Amino acid sequence: MASRNPLVEVEHVHVSYPGSGKALNDFSLVLYAGEHTLIRGGNGAGKSTLLRLLRGEQWPDQVGVNRMGRVIWHTPEGPDEAPLAGRKMTALVSAAQQEKAVRQGWHVTGEELVLGGFTDTVYMQRRPSPEETAYALQMVRLLGGECLLPREVTILSQGQLRLLLIARALVRKPALLLLDEVTDGLDAQVRKELLDALERVAELSTLVMTTHRPETLPCWIRREVTLEHGQLAEEPVSAERPSVVSGNSSSEMFSDLRGIRGCHARIAIDHASVFIDRIPVLHDISWVIEPGENWAVLGRNGAGKSTLLRLLHGDEIVAYGGSITHELPRQGGVVKRLEDLRRGVRLVSDLQQATYGYDITGAELVFSGIDNAVGIYREASAEEREQVSILLHDLHLEFLADRPIRSCSTGELRRLLLARALAGEPDLLLLDEPFSGLDAASRMEFMCLLDQLARQHIQMVMVTHHESDIIPAITHVLQLEGGRIKALWERKKGPEEGNPVLG
Repeated sequence: MASRNPLVEVEHVHVSYPGSGKALNDFSLVLYAGEHTLIRGGNGAGKSTLLRLLRGEQWPDQVGVNRMGRVIWHTPEGPDEAPLAGRKMTALVSAAQQEKAVRQGWHVTGEELVLGGFTDTVYMQRRPSPEETAYALQMVRLLGGECLLPREVTILSQGQLRLLLIARALVRKPALLLLDEVTDGLDAQVRKELLDALERVAELSTLVMTTHRPETLPCWIRREVTLEHGQLAEEPVSAERPSVVSGNSSSEMFSDLRGIRGCHARIAIDHASVFIDRIPVLHDISWVIEPGENWAVLGRNGAGKSTLLRLLHGDEIVAYGGSITHELPRQGGVVKRLEDLRRGVRLVSDLQQATYGYDITGAELVFSGIDNAVGIYREASAEEREQVSILLHDLHLEFLADRPIRSCSTGELRRLLLARALAGEPDLLLLDEPFSGLDAASRMEFMCLLDQLARQHIQMVMVTHHESDIIPAITHVLQLEGGRIKALWERKKGPEEGNPVLG
């Protein structure tokens, strides 16, 4: 039961970022011990900024000479306005934290990552005591991630890494546990297990969670706070998820995608296995993507979905005895060189977003897709600048053209990365959880956009954990289980009537 003892008080805080305006605008909020809270709002509403503020990682703007908003943390020793107080009594699990862990690429095992939580560092600065180690293992078991402890962080799926980061956050028994979109990228079973585990640890910490899918969260989170343009909204946003309507919705919303035309690629995989750091991830995969087919790939966390996309993209190689053939019309047919493959097959993924280290503008990011470069290495021609401008306009992203990409929200950057992929006129588009980090309205818009792109013959393969996110243009479905093909079928027929091929 919630007490009326305040944990954190936020008073008249302003937070702004260069080039993107105010993320929080004269914002005030009090969080009470035991009152688990859901924070809602659209992309760019200020949710992630608020969590960083509560954590002590973000400092309020100074407004005028003598006036500045403040954050008061109520520690056992008394009220404290120092950001270090926030670091001591809170723990944060966020997309930015996960991106940092992936981008650094350090060779740290899951166990070392979790035990580093005692000193709030990636590497262990000291060896935890036996009691601390036992408690950390208890948290990992509670979350169902014990099998991940010996694996290196760099080979974990996004969902697997998320579980370990939550366990890492729990080891210091924080008074306030801040969770930013923690259910994104998790399959239904893992999501349920995680939320059940969080309910059990809710006796130890007060939880503050953000989400773009409130329908996935449990009823035991009673308080709801809605942000809109950096301020508290008077009315909560509807929890109902809009769906892609039939008929001409996508063509009406994106009726003039000028110059975006696809072609018909063919990819044949024959008895392919993939090993990562000598660990088998995919087993004896045989699969053909025929011209004009659009595929959805389903499966639980760790089933091998992202690895399969990386194989299609050329980031993973087939073990001896198997093969993969890419027939890409725009690249002249069957491609042999990795450079041609990367030009013809474009991947938009969480990993790509996490590891893109350059802080360039949105327009520059889209321009880099013409050469498939990471960063900018030459001047754009007048024709290329016009191409970028048209793409940003057609995808409703003009407002991000001059904004540094690291000041964009997760959803905004995801859409820019799609525009970057389209700038290269790909033969095949690969999408790894394309709707993660998007609010309901942006998700519907993005679904309509992808559906319209498919109508214009942009061929695609999409990974998702939510079957409801499969757009109408998807023609076939492949289901993975344990790195093997469990079934594949034509979407119109369904898995039973469509004669699924079992792996």
